[in-house]
Amino acid sequence: MFLKLPKINLPLQLLLVLGGVFLFGGLIPEFYKSLFYTISVQLQEILIFFLPFIIFSYIFACLTNFENNVLLFIAVLVGLVVISNFVSVMYAYGVGYGCLSYLGKLSQISNDVTLSSLGNYRLPKVPNNYALIAGLVMGTIFFYYRNPRALKIAVKLRDVSNFFLRKMFVPLMPLFIFGFILKMQHEGLLEVVLKSYGPILISVVVAQLVYIGLFFGVAANFRVRSWRDYLKNAFPSAVMGFSTMSSAATMPLVLQGAEINTKKPSIVQACIPATINIHLIGDGIAMPILMMATLITFGHPLPDFSTYLIFSGYYVLQKFAAAAVPGGGVMILMPILQGFMEFDQPMQGFITTIYILFDPFITLTNVMCNGALAIIFARIFGRKGSLKEI
Repeated sequence: MFLKLPKINLPLQLLLVLGGVFLFGGLIPEFYKSLFYTISVQLQEILIFFLPFIIFSYIFACLTNFENNVLLFIAVLVGLVVISNFVSVMYAYGVGYGCLSYLGKLSQISNDVTLSSLGNYRLPKVPNNYALIAGLVMGTIFFYYRNPRALKIAVKLRDVSNFFLRKMFVPLMPLFIFGFILKMQHEGLLEVVLKSYGPILISVVVAQLVYIGLFFGVAANFRVRSWRDYLKNAFPSAVMGFSTMSSAATMPLVLQGAEINTKKPSIVQACIPATINIHLIGDGIAMPILMMATLITFGHPLPDFSTYLIFSGYYVLQKFAAAAVPGGGVMILMPILQGFMEFDQPMQGFITTIYILFDPFITLTNVMCNGALAIIFARIFGRKGSLKEI
C-alpha cells in the first residue's frame, strides 16, 4: 500500500512558501530567482488580462438575477465604499497626530539591488472600470427587460469565471506568490524598512491591524466565534496581498473567503469585483500617515484639521480612479498632495519610495477590509427576495 500524504490546505501552503523563502531564499542562485519571478509576473499578466471579463460576468449575472432593488444595490454599494474610505482617512489623521508628532528628520533610502524578470509577454488590457460600467449597465437593462436567453448567458459567463479562478488560478497560488517573495527577499526591502523606518512602519502596521480587527468585529456583530472564523477564512487573501502587492491579483482568494463567510456567493461575486479597485482601506490609513511623516521629514508642520478635511474629501473621490496594482495608490494622490500639502518634487519622490516599500502591508489591509465590507454588504442584501442564488 502507498502511504497517503496529508493534504496541505492553501493557507499552510502560502505560509510554507513565505517561511521557506525568508529562511533559504539566499541560497537560491539569482538566475533561478529571476526565472520564478518571471513566472509570477506572467501569471499576474494572465489574471489581469481576464480580470475585466470576470468583473463583467459576475456583476452581469448578479444584477440580471435580482428580483428587486437593483438601483438600491448600486446606491448602497457606492455609499458604503465612500463612507468606509472616508472613515479610514479620518482614523489615520488621529493616528498620525498621536504617533508621528515626535519624529524628526529621517534618512533617505538607498537600495540599488534589484531582481529583474527574464521577460514578460504583454497581453492587451481592457480597463477594469469599463468592465464595471458595462456590467452595471447590461445587468440593469436586463433586470428591467427580462430575457431568458440573457439570464442563461449570464449564468454561463459566471460559471466560466468560476472555473478559471477556482480550478485553474487558485491551485497555482503558491507558485504565483513564490516569485514575488523571492524578489522581496533578494532586494532586501523589508530589512531596509524595519531598520530605517521602524517607527513609521510600526505606527502604520499597528493602526492597520487594529482597523482590520474592528472592521471584522463590526461585520461579526462582535460575536467572538464569528469574528475568529471571518478572520481565519480571509487570511489566505492577506498572505496573497502581502506578497503580490496587488489587490487585483488577490481577487480569487478574496472571493473564496467572502463566499465562505457569507454563504451568499451571488452577492459576493458582484460586490468584490466592483469594489476591489475603489475600496482601499490600506491606502486610506497608510497614505495620510506617510504624508504627515514626509512633511515632518522635510521640516513642514502637520496640517490643521480643516485643511486635512478638504484633503480627505478629494482623496476619497480620487480613489474611484485608482488601480489596485503595486504603487497605484500613491500615483493618484500626487495632484492632491501638490495642491493641498504643497509637495515639491523631492517630497513626491520620497513618499513614492516609502509607499512602495510599505505596499505589502497596505495591500494586505486593502484585501482584508474588502472581505469585511462584503460581509456587511451581503447582510444588507441577503434578505429574502433581494437576490436569489443561481
